[in-house]
Amino acid sequence: MEDIRPTDGWLGNVSMGSTPMGTPVQITQDRFRAVFPNTTKVWNKVIANGPGCAGPMCDPTENQIGWGADRLTYFAEQQTWGTPLLCYDQDMHITHAEQHVSQIINEILRPATSAISSNFLRKRTIQWSKRKNIANATLDQFTYQWTLVGANLDEEVYFDCSVNPANCYHLVPQMLQSRFSPLMRVGYAGKNPFKETAPYIELVSDMDTTWFLDKLGGAAGVGGVPSVTGNWRFEQWSAANAYWRYGFSGQIGNFMVRVDELSLRFNFVTDLGASANGGNGNRYRYQIVLPYRNGVTSGAGGASGLGSDANPDFDKAPFCITFIMHKKGMELLVPDARPLNPEMPFGHRDFGGKWRFAMHDLGADSSGVAITNKWENKGQFIAWFKYYIRPLHYEFMETWFHRREQMCIPTISNCNPDPGYPNQEYNSQLPSCPLPAGFIPAGTTTPPALPPGSFPAGTFPVDTFQTPANV
Repeated sequence: MEDIRPTDGWLGNVSMGSTPMGTPVQITQDRFRAVFPNTTKVWNKVIANGPGCAGPMCDPTENQIGWGADRLTYFAEQQTWGTPLLCYDQDMHITHAEQHVSQIINEILRPATSAISSNFLRKRTIQWSKRKNIANATLDQFTYQWTLVGANLDEEVYFDCSVNPANCYHLVPQMLQSRFSPLMRVGYAGKNPFKETAPYIELVSDMDTTWFLDKLGGAAGVGGVPSVTGNWRFEQWSAANAYWRYGFSGQIGNFMVRVDELSLRFNFVTDLGASANGGNGNRYRYQIVLPYRNGVTSGAGGASGLGSDANPDFDKAPFCITFIMHKKGMELLVPDARPLNPEMPFGHRDFGGKWRFAMHDLGADSSGVAITNKWENKGQFIAWFKYYIRPLHYEFMETWFHRREQMCIPTISNCNPDPGYPNQEYNSQLPSCPLPAGFIPAGTTTPPALPPGSFPAGTFPVDTFQTPANV
């Protein structure tokens, strides 16, 4: 038996590519910008003053239009991961070792590649989003930074930002509606968004927020006041509809919903004060909450191990991140690890987080002595992640910081009165056979008493509507 855990689909929902050999660790690219003409300029009446080329007829005043570009810099980022050492001579004597190693590879390491990469993409989507919206009436913009903690100061646990929790609310349909037209104007749906059918926008959120939007999307609106039309109801697509192939769960109005059940969620910690983080405004500290927590297990072969359980604090976290996404918003690039030269046989690596088994240079033991492996009976799984995030049409991506919660559970009592506890009889034994009338057992002088509920042969029981009768 083994645990079952869902995997998310972020890797399949962004553009992906590779960088050729010779790509520097930092890249600068120019984003050519569109320019809109000043259409308030007056139209001048044409006046002809006769022959000649004097005056504004031959040299009219020109209205000016220019051009420009944004210079953007992106860079390579990396993480390396490894497992504890495995010893063949030890593992060969452990019960179900083959099955356990198979489970480690297929159900721990390969899903870990997806989880590590997906969380990287979530964080970089926040970074490159053109707009970072606070869920309030004015859709204020927020800034943020990660604060590192842990023994090695390498854990992004605290999310310091400018979001005052007192001015942050649930995500509601009107907030999304207010961003539809601006996104159409910057080209989210192309150059002709309304040419054939109404365009759609991709929304990435957790299921609780999706249900909450559905609740607000009926004709009743908030507090029973009609405020939203019925076409904002959440719609499940039938099995015959092809949209499921793209990872969507349904639609709310003009928004296609992709549910991200492992989304970024937070608890509010404290207000650090106006001077926090150099006075840059990121004074409100939030703590990230992960969907699972690892605990100690009894382990195979008597050795302790680890096992993950669903984190109940993840369900209770009152703040989270929702995204407006687009496949062309950004691109995940993985360096090409081809050899520099055929005469230089460097070990092949996969920078996309593919796990491989290493048996050399295994480090040192607890006493600081180098681990020898001349018998090649020791090894560990290792993986290297090296990514670039190239911004493309980052104006198509928006981040929403908002409140969330699980749906409030109603408590409904019975409408009928309590029946009490009347006596119940559930005997399933057959009654005794009836005795013939006048039957006297041998050695006795009187007939035996009949069992309760029995009648002499040839008679019928008496009910309340009939008188006894002999047959």
